[in-house]
Amino acid sequence: MLSKLEIVRKYWDLFDQADFKAATKLMHDHAVVWEPNTREVFRSRSAFLRMHEANPQPWRIEEIDMLSEMKEGIIVTVVKAYSEKTPESYFITSFFTFAGEKIIEIMEYWSLNAEAPAWRNSQGFSETY
Repeated sequence: MLSKLEIVRKYWDLFDQADFKAATKLMHDHAVVWEPNTREVFRSRSAFLRMHEANPQPWRIEEIDMLSEMKEGIIVTVVKAYSEKTPESYFITSFFTFAGEKIIEIMEYWSLNAEAPAWRNSQGFSETY
């Protein structure tokens, strides 16, 4: 039996391989995925699967941080999604909630990796690293 953390790590490994069908099998039949940045909700794992299969972007997933169980058994992860076909990449912070050994809910926050606004650097508020 896999721990919740191992299940989430396997989920991201399968996404990295674009094996969405296997990844969504780690999800509960009635799983819900929330993406607040775009105000979207996927109310079934099949809708979530179909969306990823239809996505023309072959995203790769790089693990940045996997936190062990937080309060109420929630697993928090940070991954980087990128593609060789586009210069864009994203950091994705996700909160995984479980029902037994299945993922029942995912809350994903996508953040575009981009240059800082020039005015912040030019006025000395920040520096680019």
